[in-house]
Amino acid sequence: MYCNNCCLCFPIRGGGMWLSGLVILVNAIGAVFLFLWGPFFFSSIQSMIFGGFSALQAALAGIAFFGFCNTSYMLIRMYVFITWLIMFISVARIGWVAFALASNQGQISAGCHGGVNDKGYTTPTTLANIYCQYNINTVVTMFIVGFVVDFVLKGYHYFVIWRYYVRMRLSPSDQKYADFTYEEALDEI
Repeated sequence: MYCNNCCLCFPIRGGGMWLSGLVILVNAIGAVFLFLWGPFFFSSIQSMIFGGFSALQAALAGIAFFGFCNTSYMLIRMYVFITWLIMFISVARIGWVAFALASNQGQISAGCHGGVNDKGYTTPTTLANIYCQYNINTVVTMFIVGFVVDFVLKGYHYFVIWRYYVRMRLSPSDQKYADFTYEEALDEI
């Protein structure tokens, strides 16, 4: 079947482990970035919320990774039933980030030019120098594209894990589908 593999080249379990590791890495780096340098772009509370949410997503990907390593039906099932809610919240986070960046454009540009803003920045930091080289609309677009790419990656990660979950659920030890082949049992769901 076309979706019994990951990225069209890995077996579903190995590809799911690899994809879980990638999601852990991306979200952990994002959480560190938002915790350390988020107050330059957002308020401190918003940066803590966004960073905490990225850390939560990294932890959930860790649960999926350990579920794949141990072939744990319980961990994979827990991930499948929790992640749909996290995906909806992730879409709301993208909108909230876009709104916050659009409303903070003046403060970000004041921080880039060495002005004093409500966060107390008077001179640009090293990271701010990187972002201050670009137009503020380009910075906002980079943030939004980054969050959308993260969402798409997590969506594909969820799909791969859901396929593995269905495959585990329809294993030959399940007496309800014992007379079916794997493909026939998929049609019964």
